[in-house]
Amino acid sequence: MKKPHSRLIASLGVCASLLLVAPAASGAGLSRPHNNSTTTTINAAPQETHRQALAAYVAERKAIAENFKSAVNAAQAAFLSARASATNGAQRSTARAAYELAIAQAASVRSAALISLGNPPVRNN
Repeated sequence: MKKPHSRLIASLGVCASLLLVAPAASGAGLSRPHNNSTTTTINAAPQETHRQALAAYVAERKAIAENFKSAVNAAQAAFLSARASATNGAQRSTARAAYELAIAQAASVRSAALISLGNPPVRNN
C-alpha cells in the first residue's frame, strides 16, 4: 500500500535541495550595475556630499525593494494560475512548493543585493 505523503515528502526534499543550490546559481550572472554617481568635487561642502551619497544609497535600497516586490508578485501570480489549473492535490502541492522556492530565491537575491550595497554613508565632519 502506497503512503499518500511519500510523494509530498519526496517533492519537498527536492525543493529543499534546490533551495541550497539555487541561491548560488541564481546570482551567478545577474549583477546589477552600481550607480557610483556620488563623486565629490573640490568645492562641494561635506554636508552636500553626504546628502548626495545618502540620497543615492536610499534610491538603491528602494530599487532593491521594488525588485523584490515585483519578484514576489510574479511568483504569486504564477502560483495562483497553477493552483487554478490544478486538478489534484499533488499538483496543488507542487504549485505551492514552486511558489515557496520562488520566494526563497527572491529573498536570496534581495539579501545579496543588500549585502553588496553595504552600510549607509557616514557623515565626515
